[in-house]
Amino acid sequence: MKPLESFLLLTAFAANNISTADENSAAANSFNTKQLLSGSNFLKLFFGIKNILLITFIYFILFTNSSNAKNCLSFLPFGFNESYVHLPQSASFCVKQGKTKYTYRTDNYGGRLLYNDNLNSKIQVFGDSQVLGLDVENIEEHYLNTLYKKNNFVIYAAPNNGPYEVINFLNKNKKILQKKIVVTFSFSTDLYRILNYWNPENFVALKDYELDEILENPFKYRLIVFKNLLLNKNFTLSRYDNKKMQNLFLNSDQDELYNNLIKYFDKLNKTANKLDVEIDFIVTHPYWVYSVDKKNNKLLLNKKLNEKVEKLICSSFRDKKKISKVLISRVPQTLELNDLTNDKRHLKSTKIKLKNYQEICNFKNF
Repeated sequence: MKPLESFLLLTAFAANNISTADENSAAANSFNTKQLLSGSNFLKLFFGIKNILLITFIYFILFTNSSNAKNCLSFLPFGFNESYVHLPQSASFCVKQGKTKYTYRTDNYGGRLLYNDNLNSKIQVFGDSQVLGLDVENIEEHYLNTLYKKNNFVIYAAPNNGPYEVINFLNKNKKILQKKIVVTFSFSTDLYRILNYWNPENFVALKDYELDEILENPFKYRLIVFKNLLLNKNFTLSRYDNKKMQNLFLNSDQDELYNNLIKYFDKLNKTANKLDVEIDFIVTHPYWVYSVDKKNNKLLLNKKLNEKVEKLICSSFRDKKKISKVLISRVPQTLELNDLTNDKRHLKSTKIKLKNYQEICNFKNF
């Protein structure tokens, strides 16, 4: 066992006897809320529990699912390099979500390759997990395929890769950029990732240099998550459901949200101008504009909430010099509960239909 792993085991046992004098909860995360699975609370969770339970937990972390990525992973691997979040580079691996297996193939920069062998052109796409296509196996299933039918996709996207992380990627890798690119904005969470206190390190367990080793030894992923829960008091695995996300939005300062959206969009345009690239900008509605009707397995649109969301979208994302095309997802009145992905925080790609800005925003009063 490597020294770090031995150290963490000793740390875990020591945690079992740590005093409860430290009553500080985790600092606010990107949603500005306290989370139950922060580092300090994690230590408290273990205080007073018999060592046999801790031994069982550590055994589960270290010795179960020890197969490598030749078999399907139970998680999507992604790492942070202090500038942006990306998938493993120049890799091929399989991820199992529920009962379905999805194949990933990436380029030298961690971009997911969705190719049709009959196509010669490609387009570069940037964003987070919504555009990555968690439920997509081939290019025909991706929601962008209807817009860019003659292009293969290279998707530089990953969970918790926020809008400013995308800008960081563009600046650091300008030599590979095409003259026209697609930048996406997932309103579900990107709305909060442009706020000052957003930090990917509080949500991304892996450093980018750990990705190759994780593909070879997936069981170490749990060990690294365990380390983050112990040592990073802000790190969390907890996520909000639809109702809590709705309340978060409604209780947020709408002027502050608007100002931050304007600030981000202006910076994106300036970046495009500096790099001399044209951007198609695509906004997807948040999954939480829907309320969950579990009894009927339905998602019901909250119309008043959606009006507030669209007011922000339409007032913030107007055409600019280098962002001449803005497209926004259409919002059906109802959806099926299984129209969400396995994690219940993304719309399935087949359910995303895009409209021109004017079609969505033409009759909005700002």
